[in-house]
Amino acid sequence: MQGLWPHKTVAMSEITHVGENIYSIAGTEVPAGNVFTDAYDHIIGIDSRQREMVKEASGETGLTNYRNYINMASNMQKPKSVVVIASPQSRQLTDIIPIVDEYISPTLFFDFAEIMSEETGYMIPDLKFNQSVTPRITIIYTSSQGHTHRFGPGEDFMTDGFYLAWTPAHVELGHYYERLVCVNGQTIREKCKDATVHKLSSDEIRKMIALVKSKQFFAQGIEQFGKLFAVASTSRISLSEMGKAQKILTVQGVEKELAEELIPYDEVRKAYERAGYYDRRKEHLMKGEGTVWDTYNSLTQFATHTTIWEHQDHRRINVMNEAVNLLKKKPDIVNYIDIY
Repeated sequence: MQGLWPHKTVAMSEITHVGENIYSIAGTEVPAGNVFTDAYDHIIGIDSRQREMVKEASGETGLTNYRNYINMASNMQKPKSVVVIASPQSRQLTDIIPIVDEYISPTLFFDFAEIMSEETGYMIPDLKFNQSVTPRITIIYTSSQGHTHRFGPGEDFMTDGFYLAWTPAHVELGHYYERLVCVNGQTIREKCKDATVHKLSSDEIRKMIALVKSKQFFAQGIEQFGKLFAVASTSRISLSEMGKAQKILTVQGVEKELAEELIPYDEVRKAYERAGYYDRRKEHLMKGEGTVWDTYNSLTQFATHTTIWEHQDHRRINVMNEAVNLLKKKPDIVNYIDIY
């Protein structure tokens, strides 16, 4: 818990905008970043258009008075509690999180995590802290007798695991797939959320433990991913899907030449143009190169192995998440038979 940025639970009524990026919290004035201000305005119901209109008409002082009035009025109708987060480096407020039901302390979360391990018999091999901005703790659980499920040649899935993720406002429970992506044992982990609770009452704790212990918890996930594999591995990717897959890379800053090498959208499109069959409106009907599964593997393998990004670079996760979204969507060209 020492790795988490400082955070504190306060009532919204205790927060007052002083001016510019200065806020008073229970009488103590603290500077804040733009992310905090945007989140604060969102909570009290002020959008960017309203903010600009008030500032243009009444200046910074008028905007300050407007913020404090809206905050006071909304809390008279329905009092709210929030968690404010500060950076120890910049010594300013960085974010504000609304409490949906009640504040969940890290101590209470770790007590629950220990109970979950004892009740299910699962071990905790990994624990991760998000040390900046929004506090987040993720605990990974795995079985000492985990099973490997194979859906196709060379496609191994280790699915016998789950995770708990904490923020001050909620606890998330889900299962995960840990999939081999190459012969040297490199894996990627794909998570699937199953439940979210906004308080850790004894009733909610019992429900989540019962969910993990039920036979359907892992079976449903295995069946779901097995179906995705079965469809994706027998579905030729369309030219349209190739273009979207290549864009997944370029949006994250991958050079066009490298993206084309991984997903040869331009090459296939030009082949259709040379043959006189290309129609931009019909890209979703044109067969691309390989299957949806092949393209999914190209994206995840790049995200896992590339040396152009640092190991912890968030762009790796972004590419993996978009690859999973590609896998989950209904293919343009389903279950084809082709002798060529």
